[in-house]
Amino acid sequence: MRTLKILAVDDHQLILKGYQYTFADINPAKYNINLTTANSYQEAKKIIESNIFDVAFLDIQIEKPDKENIDGNKTGEHLGMLLREISPKTKIIFQSSFSDSLRISNIFSSVNPDGYIVKTEVNEEVIEKALDNVLNDSTYYSKSAIDVFRKTMTNNIMINEDDKEILYRLSLGIKTKDLVDYVNLSVTGIETRKRKLKFIFDIENENDLALINEAKRRGFI
Repeated sequence: MRTLKILAVDDHQLILKGYQYTFADINPAKYNINLTTANSYQEAKKIIESNIFDVAFLDIQIEKPDKENIDGNKTGEHLGMLLREISPKTKIIFQSSFSDSLRISNIFSSVNPDGYIVKTEVNEEVIEKALDNVLNDSTYYSKSAIDVFRKTMTNNIMINEDDKEILYRLSLGIKTKDLVDYVNLSVTGIETRKRKLKFIFDIENENDLALINEAKRRGFI
């Protein structure tokens, strides 16, 4: 029997409860699971900085934009990047409601996770299979995630951190001319990025509100 330290991060308590029930039902002859949970970026960050985990299950969107949040628009993606930096041996599995091809492509570019499970496909069998695979240095992707990969293998379009910051600040009501205080770009450069984002999201003739709404739908803010 293998003892596992697992971290689960999600901003919905019901999901965290689900993790507890699921791991409790996994064959105890196979794994002795020590589960730690967190429901915010800040809480998870503190835990990660003082503990080493065998596996981390991360949601992508773990906090809504908040003007008082000193860390800005931090997500499960940022936690994954932090884990890769301070605990490279930890296996990372994203479990998210997002199946958007662009969002998943960015996750794989920034974190390269060991697994990705779309929440609608989660059950005890899937979780156990994902654990078995990643602990044997393989990968596990749910069916919907695999379908997305097949469709986007030739897609090299990515959204970088400046783009994400622009989207986040726009969602807070900050005007384009004032975005120069948050990204190292001129107003002209920011307008160019916004046009690129609208092109990527296929809303070229829409306004900034449409850009914000589409970014939210795709899970970037």
